[in-house]
Amino acid sequence: MPAWRPPSTTPAACCCPRPSPSWSARARSRTTTSRRRHGPPPGRGQASPRRLCRPPLNRTCAMKKTTRKAPSQTAKGRGPGLNVSSLVVHGENNYFAIDPKLATFERARFVVIQAPFDKTVTYGGGTGGGPKAIWNASQQVELFDEITGQQPILEHGVCTLKPLDCKCDGAEINRRIHEVARQVVEAGKIPILVGGEHTVSFGAVKACWEKYPELSVLHIDAHSDMRDEYHGQKFNHATAAARINELCPIVQAGIRSREAFEPGHPERPVHCYHAFQYRDSGPWQDEAVSRLTRNVYLTVDVDGFDPSVFPATGTPEPGGLSWYTGLDLIERACKARNVVGFDIVEVAPVKGSHQTEFAAARLMGRIIAFIAGYCLQGKSAV
Repeated sequence: MPAWRPPSTTPAACCCPRPSPSWSARARSRTTTSRRRHGPPPGRGQASPRRLCRPPLNRTCAMKKTTRKAPSQTAKGRGPGLNVSSLVVHGENNYFAIDPKLATFERARFVVIQAPFDKTVTYGGGTGGGPKAIWNASQQVELFDEITGQQPILEHGVCTLKPLDCKCDGAEINRRIHEVARQVVEAGKIPILVGGEHTVSFGAVKACWEKYPELSVLHIDAHSDMRDEYHGQKFNHATAAARINELCPIVQAGIRSREAFEPGHPERPVHCYHAFQYRDSGPWQDEAVSRLTRNVYLTVDVDGFDPSVFPATGTPEPGGLSWYTGLDLIERACKARNVVGFDIVEVAPVKGSHQTEFAAARLMGRIIAFIAGYCLQGKSAV
């Protein structure tokens, strides 16, 4: 007996279009089950039951009745008109697993912006998993800081924002980050941007530059990132510092792989401290800090440190700053200047190892401690 097929005509009572061949194929695959449950199919001259003339879940008809709303803010920060209040993570799913009362936008002095952008890397990928991995590692970090002798995370609070939607190009993700970071700094809070690749830093730097006069950037990295464009892209992980230098001067440390470039605009110079010359703590750190302006944004590509500290990163380079040399430089900057925001980027988690993300979470906590202990000293929590 030939296999039964749905009738070629559609009953007048049905509003659905003629079944597509692909659906007919699915219907044929379900024939055996249908016979078992409902008995033999009707003959060729019989009217078919209405349920057989449409897909099982009636998706076609349902879609006709559905009206899409205009793009708006969602859980992952999609679309225009980003609003910080709708991005706040409520409950206990915040960085460092602190009491939710300390993690509200109103209470916290520090605000974490998560940007898992991973579109322009040209060697090792995976930086899109950085924010989630660092968040997970932060749940295990002790909140007492042994250097400052304080518990700054509990004293000042840390608010966590939901990850931004990064299904876009470098220019657009920086526009979104800028929009969110601008609201953070206008509220008198300190943005902490967690990447993602280094492309994302520009948006946060721009927000701080608009808020604070005389801003400069302390840039810890293995690479100078001073190309004007890379692979035809103005916003690329290899152009991060070049875009930032369009706004403000830069002091670089840990550099050991760079392209030839001019030392920046006369009013926005770029001072580069190479790791082969300055890899240990010493007077060079005070000299580097002296070149920074009153207000400072700190951008940390983890490959600026030695790979023994941060092995899982997009483009690792041999050598680099030791853990304590890097911390010493950051502490000196916080003591002498007003650090108004920072980012940690280029963490590319590797399955089976948690060293890099845990070190990044520790670094985040330590920078918070330095800012709270030196830059916010005498300033009450919001």
